[in-house]
Amino acid sequence: MSVLYWDTFAGISGDMALGSLIALGVDPEIIVNELHSMGLTEFVLEVHKRQVHGIQATDINVVLTESLDHHHEPEHHAHNTKHAHNHKHDPAPHHKRKRRLSDIQTMILSGNLSERSRNNALKVFNVLAEAEAHVHGTTLEEVHFHEVGAVDSLVDIVGTCIALDHLDIDTIKVPILPWSHGFVKCAHGTLPLPAPATLMLLKGYKFRESGIIGELITPTGAALVSALAEQSTFPEMNLINVGYGSGKNDYGIPSLLRAVLGDI
Repeated sequence: MSVLYWDTFAGISGDMALGSLIALGVDPEIIVNELHSMGLTEFVLEVHKRQVHGIQATDINVVLTESLDHHHEPEHHAHNTKHAHNHKHDPAPHHKRKRRLSDIQTMILSGNLSERSRNNALKVFNVLAEAEAHVHGTTLEEVHFHEVGAVDSLVDIVGTCIALDHLDIDTIKVPILPWSHGFVKCAHGTLPLPAPATLMLLKGYKFRESGIIGELITPTGAALVSALAEQSTFPEMNLINVGYGSGKNDYGIPSLLRAVLGDI
């Protein structure tokens, strides 16, 4: 049985998750082709290697092709499409896409994804919508994904599910999660960290104090954990490979998600 252990010592976000799986050997071109099959074509997936505290990691950026055409910076939303490391503000509002859960489900179902990739992606977006609906006092049908519906986060979430399928992962495990402090600005205003949706998604999971001021676990990362992973100590397994996905900030610890691949 193939096991992925996401070592979340510095948290988890969508881009860190996808980067960690590409670091394990998944071809980014395969991910892009499958995303294109969903009609998601207005982006370029940039994949780079970079040193984080002396450790080589895979760093990804989703650049909108419209941004490239107009020489703009790629969009990064402040609340949870990316790791808090990407808290930049793009003044161009037309880059933001508000999508309902049904819109995202239609996109995923229209693509040439494998059954496992498709089901996992639907599950991640469903748990995320449920958390957002609960936190903001609305219904699943009325939830708008202000940030998570953006192109970059669709790439992160669905791309991660595609990569997991290509690695033929049977189970995902995570350790006790790091609790952090501070505030984050998003479409709903200024929110305390961990963000309310993050905490709703991670009900039942154990946390430890990290002493970090800043966002370590984003709602996107929390949704991936909630929908696809179980919490446990490091499993007894044969180690096959290790990959590192890079975050964008430096809180004094390596901003990395370590993906440990093994079999039982």
